Amino acid sequence: MRKHLFNILKVAVSAGLLVYLLVFQVDLEQLWRIVCQARWVYLAAAMVLMIAGTALRAVRWQVLLQALDIHVPLRTLVHLYFVGAFFNIFLPTGLGGDAVKMAELARSTGRTPEAIGTTLVDRAIGLWVLFVLAVLALPFSASLLPQGWAPIIALAAVAGVLGGWVVMGTPLVPWLGGKVRLPGQEKLERFYRSVSQLGYRALGRACLVSLVFDILLILFNLFIAYGLNVDQPLGIWVVFTPIISFSLALPISIGGLGVREQTYLLLFGSLGVSSTAAAAMSLMNYALTNLVVGLLGGVWYALAGTRELAAKG
Repeated sequence: MRKHLFNILKVAVSAGLLVYLLVFQVDLEQLWRIVCQARWVYLAAAMVLMIAGTALRAVRWQVLLQALDIHVPLRTLVHLYFVGAFFNIFLPTGLGGDAVKMAELARSTGRTPEAIGTTLVDRAIGLWVLFVLAVLALPFSASLLPQGWAPIIALAAVAGVLGGWVVMGTPLVPWLGGKVRLPGQEKLERFYRSVSQLGYRALGRACLVSLVFDILLILFNLFIAYGLNVDQPLGIWVVFTPIISFSLALPISIGGLGVREQTYLLLFGSLGVSSTAAAAMSLMNYALTNLVVGLLGGVWYALAGTRELAAKG
């Protein structure tokens, strides 16, 4: 019952934030003009990058699974990633599709703990590498930020890097758990055990794959901005993308809707970008990430289900 109420709350948060955005923060006529004046070549390039990036994330997942002697064809993992994107349209938070991926992999391999662990580590590595890139880029991008923002973003990025390292790379969480009770202690310990099983070689290879994916993700966001005639330098996207990605992982919305938009308005409003243009970028991000890739996953999911039924018949 409590879980259902929490999901209803997430729907209410997304719906409320979207209504507030469209009624009070965005000029709908201007939003329509931005879409009509879009440079579709850039948006098409962004879509190609997101499709390629989705497949590349499956490669990262395969690296982690192989470290545990779980050998799943890459095609199957790509399929699960696209299917996960499809369910992200409907399920709570940007992590909702991961639950489907875990369940499907566990069903096919019979190794539920490993399916859950590698899925979570896969997601965490992607976000961690983004924060590393932001830390490395910040000295060169600080001059592009409004006054006072560089220390805040530096603190957030360093916290993300160190926090990920503490949870993934050190036994600090289990040690603290023996001294005091931490919020989410069991989940954190399970996550650490999953990382420990993988080994540093597999984690390093996964980070290299993630580096390529995260570069594609940054370019994806940059191309959306260019496509909607918002001119912001690459350095801005390197430091803003991890913050946007982190906002999607917060368990307070459906598919990140509403939360993503407010994050865009906060970040780009500080640079003088209008609320309408910032919202347009965010909504286009959602359309290409969730709707286009998700609908491709939905078609693939339906075709696979049809073939499975035909085989049984």
